Amino acid sequence: IYRQSIDGLSKHDIDTLKKSRKGIGKLDKEVEGLRDNIFYFIKNLDDSSVDTSNFYITALSYLQDITQSLEYISKASYKHVNNNHKRLRFNQIKDLKETESYVEDLLKSIQDIFENKSFEKLTPLLMNKQDLLNKLDMKISKQVERTRSDESSPKNTALYFSLLLETKDLLNAIMNLIETYEKYSNSKVVSPGTFI
Repeated sequence: IYRQSIDGLSKHDIDTLKKSRKGIGKLDKEVEGLRDNIFYFIKNLDDSSVDTSNFYITALSYLQDITQSLEYISKASYKHVNNNHKRLRFNQIKDLKETESYVEDLLKSIQDIFENKSFEKLTPLLMNKQDLLNKLDMKISKQVERTRSDESSPKNTALYFSLLLETKDLLNAIMNLIETYEKYSNSKVVSPGTFI
């Protein structure tokens, strides 16, 4: 969804952005299904599994945050292209594509950790969180400089800032979800390899 949104925006491709919006609709329904089943999940736990319900509720909250960030990024990108606003500038696209690469690498690492059950790699991954956020802060600072010196499109600048800020929220939610998983799996509330 993230890749489609950034690709569609950078290429000014409305069809790719429509796919992104469909993807977010599907993801939202999956998370809504988890949300709708929370009562039954908690009700069916035995008395010794109260911490498991806390894990489920916390993880669900982060999944909702992830979905909301992706939805915002997808809708904002779609709206920009659908309203025939100017294309983003080359430097903005370059920065967004680099950011897309950070997000892709993070998600691929997480997927590999769970597929290979190499959960000891979660801690180093989590330690990289601030580095990722610092990279986004640097891109925001660069855009501030560009805006002060030569940027001429208020809509493009506003979109660019909002996409980077929402990406920070997305990365925080992903890392918080992984941190929650690690915390609860270390306390044996969830067994390693079990994920919602």
